[in-house]
Amino acid sequence: MTPPKTRLIGATAIAALALAGVLVAWQASSDSPADLAQLSDDDKLEILNSGDADAFSELLEAEEAAAQAQFARERLERQKREAAIDVERAEANARGAAYWDSFDPDSIDLTGFDFAMADVLSRDERRAMLDDASFARDFERASSVKFARSKFDCNSTRFVGIRELLKDKADLPLSVDQGIIFSFLNYLGSRAALETGDCSCATQHVPPELGWELAERLSHHPSAGIISDVFARQNAMQSAANLFFDSLNGEAREFCKKG
Repeated sequence: MTPPKTRLIGATAIAALALAGVLVAWQASSDSPADLAQLSDDDKLEILNSGDADAFSELLEAEEAAAQAQFARERLERQKREAAIDVERAEANARGAAYWDSFDPDSIDLTGFDFAMADVLSRDERRAMLDDASFARDFERASSVKFARSKFDCNSTRFVGIRELLKDKADLPLSVDQGIIFSFLNYLGSRAALETGDCSCATQHVPPELGWELAERLSHHPSAGIISDVFARQNAMQSAANLFFDSLNGEAREFCKKG
């Protein structure tokens, strides 16, 4: 004996059926089974309680069809959003390539830098020092945000790029690791956003090589030569990276909020 077929009712259909419906009202006013899905909850409940197997089946099919239609609409909207993000990503990549290809890390003014800056512990003194630091004041700021933050992750693979970069680099006079390069890249991204008004991934996805070049310059800075303590030499570059990060990070975040 063949067992009766069992219809699998989706969660949407179950919820809808539990809400309700009315057979008499529908039979009097509708020519299309699809209209069943538009009935009120009370009308659906009446159909559910009527004992009419055909009406129950038609209501179920209408609910499932409505659920499928809603799913299709949501999928289309999601595809539209994804397509828009793909366009935004391509545009940001093009702007970023143009900006970073022409950026010269040697243009950063280090004349006012000294590793002793890291010894300033007072928050107010440190902030005043960073506000006047040459590496934070040697470029012109944009007057407004031209491109707001991107709707996708700018830096999902940045640490991978830094790790691969460091594998091929010789040791510097001062210790440099991934976190240090990451802080320098954040400094460069903040600097670029403030300068261009572009807060998108165009300026935030900084090539790791630029962070390394800045670290290399600092590692050979005259003030590094007077650091004799072994522990201090191990931590000097981290302190410098924190200084550079702190010099522009807060300003850049506030600036980009305007977009």
